Amino acid sequence: MHGITLTKAPADWEILQQENGKASVALKGNFQVHPAAIEVGVERVTPVVRVMREDDNMTVIPWTNADHFTCNEKFQGEFEVTLEIPAGGPYRIDTSLETKSTVPDLTWLYRGDCVLHLGVGNLFIIAGQSNSAGYSRDFCIDPPSMDVHLYRNRSKWDIASHPMNESTFAGSLANEEMGVPGVSPYLAFGKTYGKMTGMPVGLIQTSLGGSPMERWNPKDGDLYLNMLDKIHQTGGRYAGVLWYQGCSDTNPGPAEKYLEHFREYVEATRKELGYEIPFFTMQLNRQINGINDECWGMVRDAQARAAKEIPGVSVLTTSNLSLCDGIHNTAQANVALGEKLAKQCAHVLNGKEEYQPPELVKVERADEAERKSFQLEGSGIWLKLTCDHVKNCFLVYSAVGKDSGFTLTDSEGEVEILHIRGNRENKNHLYLELAREVEDEAELSFVWQADPVKQPPVDEVTFLPLLSFYKRAIKL
Repeated sequence: MHGITLTKAPADWEILQQENGKASVALKGNFQVHPAAIEVGVERVTPVVRVMREDDNMTVIPWTNADHFTCNEKFQGEFEVTLEIPAGGPYRIDTSLETKSTVPDLTWLYRGDCVLHLGVGNLFIIAGQSNSAGYSRDFCIDPPSMDVHLYRNRSKWDIASHPMNESTFAGSLANEEMGVPGVSPYLAFGKTYGKMTGMPVGLIQTSLGGSPMERWNPKDGDLYLNMLDKIHQTGGRYAGVLWYQGCSDTNPGPAEKYLEHFREYVEATRKELGYEIPFFTMQLNRQINGINDECWGMVRDAQARAAKEIPGVSVLTTSNLSLCDGIHNTAQANVALGEKLAKQCAHVLNGKEEYQPPELVKVERADEAERKSFQLEGSGIWLKLTCDHVKNCFLVYSAVGKDSGFTLTDSEGEVEILHIRGNRENKNHLYLELAREVEDEAELSFVWQADPVKQPPVDEVTFLPLLSFYKRAIKL
């Protein structure tokens, strides 16, 4: 074929990871002058490339000569060129063969291959199990966007749309779903994060419903190896890993080892990539009529501890999200979760406004002056909980103790919590009224059961619940 034929170039719909607001793109190809031009007479040829914005067909990078090319006596040859493309898109890369005729003032621009719908922005790896793969099968409005692209299981870039974990033309894959997946959080995430950063988003899907941590282990886990394969296919650097998993580890044994196994997964992924890629994790939501309450508590606690103990790991709460069945988030809840996750990523990665779940940092008795000031009456036995990352104050849906989400035990057994109160005058505080004095070996837990309270206290601005924790030792 005459003109330009590309032999190395980004794929249509591909998103390239930006670094300092741009991406370096290498192109290679072959060229050949049309026989009709040779008959007229050719003086010289030059392969040229340009970058166009697809929205309005405006030039981003004008026609640029190839960095290197070879040409034989038949005006055939090879070329290569490297472009520095600014963050943004969707772009089109045009190629052409500029041909100067021996006839004065006669020049042709011959056809060349194009790269379509290219973006320069941020790439995220999606990993985990069903709520990450997307199992919401109910209704929501979450249409595709030209600014969010997906590397599908068929190893092809495409515009992102639900269901993201479908496996058409993909053959046998480790993350092939047995059933039909639905809405995931990550299209909404991509659209929101793209708007907040002004750059497109690329998503690489590797999650699978029902997958335990064992299948993500770095030694021989098939899902871990599949994730690495997708990473090497898409190449380069990534802005982060989006991890939502743990329901399949809420059994004795796996629950106790969750933090250890997650740490191994994070460290192995970073070693493979060669840099400290950020991880964005989510605490488990719930399972209606689920069992092994203690194991759910241990996994949620491990997910909170991971964000404290492993550098570059962040965590979000999901315990106030609605379900479409016994364990999977509704489509609307997943859209909301994606938007929340985008805000956290924009805070961590781009220095935007802080967006973190509230976190318990201190437990003490409320003194007499405080009880009087805030009219903490009743039994007179009140605990004061101090929390970080509270924007305005806590929204407490019910003042009844059993609705608080907290459980307190000591050497005598469970200590009944009678009431819970917030405090607008001191936004970082929650107060718990107790039915009796606390003895030795006291431990406080929050939203730890398989199916905890549906409306835990949330930050009044972000609507993020307090981070779950399990059996935290307290001394009063």
